[in-house]
Amino acid sequence: MHGKQKRTETDFVEPDLPITPMLDMSFQLMAFFIFTFRPTPTEGQIAMALPKQEGGADAIPSPTDEKPEVFVVRVEAASNGTIARMSISQKDAVDARSIDLGADVRTLQNELKSRYQSVKGDKSKAKLTLEIDEKLIHEYVVQLLDHSIRAGFTNVAPMPLDPKKR
Repeated sequence: MHGKQKRTETDFVEPDLPITPMLDMSFQLMAFFIFTFRPTPTEGQIAMALPKQEGGADAIPSPTDEKPEVFVVRVEAASNGTIARMSISQKDAVDARSIDLGADVRTLQNELKSRYQSVKGDKSKAKLTLEIDEKLIHEYVVQLLDHSIRAGFTNVAPMPLDPKKR
């Protein structure tokens, strides 16, 4: 009988939950979210100018239509991250030899200007792909993009030199 003790019973205690402060806080939170909510514009409000859809056989594009001429510039980096060597070639050309441009970006810009003029300055017929070595410093990448745009190209696609990382 040493381990048994008699329990004393207590009266039931009603928990006191203050509802008023909780309501005040919930209304403050609701007001905060209502005032700070900025809905995004719906997609139905996008202004679009689409061409007229004309049916018939003329609507199917012909495989003989002119495709844009794609020029590929390969940029290899030196061990310190500078430009070591650049070359340019034309993709899907009959004579697909690459021309070595050295490491000077001005030479690249002059070559790009002449290539852009060869397509008669038509922006839809000229596309430039920059295959850039991953070791190249970002400053030189920006410089290459800048010289490409100055030469007249607007469709410039930079991508890694290594095909596995594309």
